[in-house]
Amino acid sequence: MNDTLRPLNVNSLYALHAILNSPTLTGAALMMARSQPAMSMALRRLREHFGDELVLYGKPRRLTAMGEALQPRVGRLLREIDDTFNLSLDFDPATARGAVSLTAPEPIELMYLSRVVPRLLQDAPGIEVRMLPFRYGSEKLMFEQGLDVAVVPEGMVDPSLASRTLFNHDLSALVWANHPVQASEMPLDVYEQGRHVAVFDAMERSLFAELMDDSLLASRRIVARTGLHAMLPHLIIGTDLIATTSSWLAQYYVTVLPLRTMALPRPRYSSSLVAQWQPHRQDEPLIRWIVATLIAALDWPRGDKWR
Repeated sequence: MNDTLRPLNVNSLYALHAILNSPTLTGAALMMARSQPAMSMALRRLREHFGDELVLYGKPRRLTAMGEALQPRVGRLLREIDDTFNLSLDFDPATARGAVSLTAPEPIELMYLSRVVPRLLQDAPGIEVRMLPFRYGSEKLMFEQGLDVAVVPEGMVDPSLASRTLFNHDLSALVWANHPVQASEMPLDVYEQGRHVAVFDAMERSLFAELMDDSLLASRRIVARTGLHAMLPHLIIGTDLIATTSSWLAQYYVTVLPLRTMALPRPRYSSSLVAQWQPHRQDEPLIRWIVATLIAALDWPRGDKWR
């Protein structure tokens, strides 16, 4: 390993980022607000520095193996540089400007972040809240791309990130309001012999992890699967179909659709939801404010039907 550090102007990183992420050299020049000859010279210097072509222009344009390896690293470095030079330990939500980004699997966004975001906007009217599409299995990449806080089920917690447990939620059965069985608890024979709807297995496991291996849940006769948790209640209405989902999410649906919940015919199943963020941002006032708001949102107003 060469212990000699080769100096490279930080501006070259921005040029490299533009070259690796633009379809043409002209596009990279526009991104950098440079002339094309200046960008060609920057590319020549970068090729000399790395001893590699980095990008091969043509139809199609493609990156070399070195270019592909550099692309995510350069993006991460520039985000960290930006984060460093824009870091402030003075944060007042009332006067703050800019954007904060959150992500969570779809059911968590529906049942929880829908209550969190209005609180964030109320406290900080000058910010923009961005709820990014959740990428299953790519949480680290999302943080590298600028994500502030993720809310994930305990089964998806990354031990390398900072964490705060938020709350527990249970499983319950969700049925049409006029389901043939009118009871507070689903009879075991009805559950085992009934027809069930569910999201795809990987999506269920992302929310409830090992609970999905329970013999009762494994006994379900699933007749329809969907890629959207929000589709489940619409499949149920007017039928005898059963959906097994988060009790919090089920209670949310009950408040807006002709549905009702029934306890499962076994002891309660429980799982936790956890907030995660990058460890080096542990003491940032912005992160502490977001996490504090996540916790405050758990205190639903009295009389809220899905507390």
